[in-house]
Amino acid sequence: MDYTVSATLFAKLWDGTPDAAMGEITATMSELLFYGIFLVLASFSVNLIHRRQAGISGLVLKLATLLMFVLATSQLLARILACTQSIRALYLAVQGRVPPTDALARNLAFNFAEDILLVTNNIVTDGLLIYRCFLIWGHNYYAIAAPAVMLLLSTILSYIAAYEGDYPGIGGPSVDPRIGFALSVLTNIVLVGLTAGRIWYTRVHASRLGLKADIVRRYNSATAMVIESGGIVCLWTIIYVIMRSTNVSPTVWRVFRGGLAQILNIAPTLIVVRVGMGKRTVTTESDSTEIGTWKAKSASGSTMIAETTV
Repeated sequence: MDYTVSATLFAKLWDGTPDAAMGEITATMSELLFYGIFLVLASFSVNLIHRRQAGISGLVLKLATLLMFVLATSQLLARILACTQSIRALYLAVQGRVPPTDALARNLAFNFAEDILLVTNNIVTDGLLIYRCFLIWGHNYYAIAAPAVMLLLSTILSYIAAYEGDYPGIGGPSVDPRIGFALSVLTNIVLVGLTAGRIWYTRVHASRLGLKADIVRRYNSATAMVIESGGIVCLWTIIYVIMRSTNVSPTVWRVFRGGLAQILNIAPTLIVVRVGMGKRTVTTESDSTEIGTWKAKSASGSTMIAETTV
């Protein structure tokens, strides 16, 4: 049977909009790739947490990992379903017998679900970063006040932008989705600064105590690890926002949108794996996981303690 479809309609459904078939396919492939990486890291993470960490911090990490797994899987499922409906809409248009309206509506619904899940996922991952910062600062609520407020604002704006972006009213969306992403990046930068800064400050005092070089290196490693994990998410998000803000084809920037959902989960999980695999020395006491507690004699002969908590 011969099928005919206008070139304009075919181009629109294939690569003419962000939700077109080509963009959906590239986003799905990207998310599948990073989901596979996350699954490997998550399996190692759960095993390491179960064997090596106890107390409240261990429980928090287990719950956070479980939530990240559920959200990562749900987003991938929504992505696959959205991609399927986009391809079906193209097929129906080429076939010419049934208007692809229903398939496009379902595609929109699944994309909206994925957007909502992404914002929720960000709450979990940033919440975990805030909890880590809270421990490092010695359970100081003032230290996490600013990032907590920033997370709340970015969450509210992102939820609104997700709804208005997928189901715009008259006049178009009133909240630019890039604002939520920008606030999220800023929140991560603040958290990385607070966490790494605190560890670096403790490292300076540890050096003044005349501690062994390998102990001081642990502080340096901890600082680098925090910066690396935050940098991965920030850099990926910034590239995505820049590409979406320019005239780059949706097929290209959808690759970064597809991977973003899983990158959010990979970064914190990677830290747990690196620590547990022995690249970092970690000990657990009561409700906190510590990079280490070391003692050294001061000039007066008294015992000084340099301690960092992550």
